Amino acid sequence: MTVPQMMALDRALAEVNVPEPDPGRHRDLVPSSVGFLPGGGRALRAHERVLAIMRAGGLPDRRAVAGLYLLWVIVNGFSLEETRTGDPERSGPDLSSEVTRYFASLPGDRFPNLVAAAGEFAKTDWDERFELLIRTFIDGLAAQARLS
Repeated sequence: MTVPQMMALDRALAEVNVPEPDPGRHRDLVPSSVGFLPGGGRALRAHERVLAIMRAGGLPDRRAVAGLYLLWVIVNGFSLEETRTGDPERSGPDLSSEVTRYFASLPGDRFPNLVAAAGEFAKTDWDERFELLIRTFIDGLAAQARLS
């Protein structure tokens, strides 16, 4: 990304209103929103803006629409995963610790990569994971735009 592109992105992001986190406020919306794009006025404006950014970035309409849909799926899927595993009251025992113990106990000759990386499964930094997910998604769309 060039410096002018970063500056343009920074100006665009200044217009995004991101509320303070309120974990208990919208927890149950994620499961009910999986499978469709919301069509209310605010959602339509957000979809319009995201689609405009993707089209301005050089994505053809077909890829831009697919990108919009996939962004919704990614955010919903990540949010659903976080709400299911990130709250002990809702998900029971700490799932990441259980996964870590299970992977560490596997036979190393058959599953060398899972055994070697087992400790990473307990390091649940949701913000870091989400940032990686979104960065990877954006980089992939940018590569698609360059091919178009």
